[in-house]
Amino acid sequence: MDPEEEKNSRKDFDVDAKSMQSTRSEEGSSSKAEGKGGLVWAGLLLFAISLARIGSGLFISIHGPTLLTLANNVDSSVSDVSWLFSGRSLGLLVGGLATGPIMRKVDNMLGFAITSLFLGGVIIATPWIVDLWLLVIVVMIGGISFGYLDAGMQALILQVWGEKNSRGLISGYHFTIAVGAFLAPIIAQPFLSQQEGDDLCPSSGQLQPNNSWLTTPSMEVEETTISDLGPNPVVWAYLICGVFLFVVFFIFVLLRLCKIESKVRRGREGTVETRQEDSLKDLVLLFVLICAYYFFCVAGETSYSSYIYSISICSKLQFSNSDGTLINSLFWIGFGLGRLSGVVVFRFLSPKHVILVDFVGIIASMTVVSIFGENTAEVTWAMTFFYGFFQATIYPGGVSWASQFTNMSGNYIFIFSAGQALGTMSLVPVGGIIFDIVPFSVMYMVLGCSVANALVFLLMMWEGGRLKKKRSDLHDDEWKTQL
Repeated sequence: MDPEEEKNSRKDFDVDAKSMQSTRSEEGSSSKAEGKGGLVWAGLLLFAISLARIGSGLFISIHGPTLLTLANNVDSSVSDVSWLFSGRSLGLLVGGLATGPIMRKVDNMLGFAITSLFLGGVIIATPWIVDLWLLVIVVMIGGISFGYLDAGMQALILQVWGEKNSRGLISGYHFTIAVGAFLAPIIAQPFLSQQEGDDLCPSSGQLQPNNSWLTTPSMEVEETTISDLGPNPVVWAYLICGVFLFVVFFIFVLLRLCKIESKVRRGREGTVETRQEDSLKDLVLLFVLICAYYFFCVAGETSYSSYIYSISICSKLQFSNSDGTLINSLFWIGFGLGRLSGVVVFRFLSPKHVILVDFVGIIASMTVVSIFGENTAEVTWAMTFFYGFFQATIYPGGVSWASQFTNMSGNYIFIFSAGQALGTMSLVPVGGIIFDIVPFSVMYMVLGCSVANALVFLLMMWEGGRLKKKRSDLHDDEWKTQL
């Protein structure tokens, strides 16, 4: 080759090399920019979901500290008004069952927006109702919205982040509902202190509370000015909670306009859940056990959080109104810290080990409070925190554990809602009946739920091991056939 031609050829090669390097650099910077943008969109989506979960926490928790007030509004006993928990649970079951079909036909952001709007409206309407069964029906409608939000947002996280990458997120997802549940008693407390001076505890209870908020002489003037605006001052607490969910509605509408879900899914293509759903006939026993697990898990948790305020006031503990609110909030502080710790713990420990440690703490704390709690207030304070802390990761741990064995992000997402709905629907009203007889005896029911929950999980572990062995044997047979 002529030296001049060789020189020109080398120049062309250098130009092509530089051009390729420049193109790669541009592609790299473009992918980095897309990656950063994907993180921003994912963060915004998780932020909106967290706000919706906080609103859901307000919905499930506001009934607890205001239960005596709601009973007074509808002129019923605590056992009668406790049917609202059954109504809420029935709605939760319906919402959970409808989640899969709705998510396949309706845009998720639009669905979340509409249900947030309905849930906010239900919360605002609740304290104005003076008929028991109308109250149950309205709360049931709220339960449908809550059930869809609960199952739908959880399914979306499992779909986008996959089983392994979603473990910490699922725990964080369940942490945010604890934030709302913690805030609800605090929001309600100033308005509870302005209620009428009637004794709201059941007459069959062991003792009537000696509370300053029931006997303050100057309370008459305050009642007259505030109760003119509604059935009782508690309407303002419900109004605050409802307006919060209206804000969540507008946020989801904005995210729908931004088409955020498609942007997040594009940025998470490597982690999206791709497993096919297993045949239902192969999973019947596992799903029955999972339902039983959530039956006792949520029944115990809801009974404790719903009745601890009333128990502390109407039992031998004789707490004041403000102390009753504080111990209710203390439960949610422990619960929230437990959920928050789960975000980290699930990254290092398997769901099985976390759940086993939780059951040791739960059964120990409930045993202590059942034996010593009614006569020693300090024990009730301390064990309320510890029960909430260990109970917190039972729910998200169960979701992560079940997702190891099959794809739970599609049609089977309702299994979790079904178990918790049935538990709350049946056992929480039983707690109301027990409360009317001997208020503190509700604690014994919660202890029974905790023990049963632990036994069911041991059966789940056995069934999970059986499924793994069956699949392993099937895989070996297929491999030998191919050979």
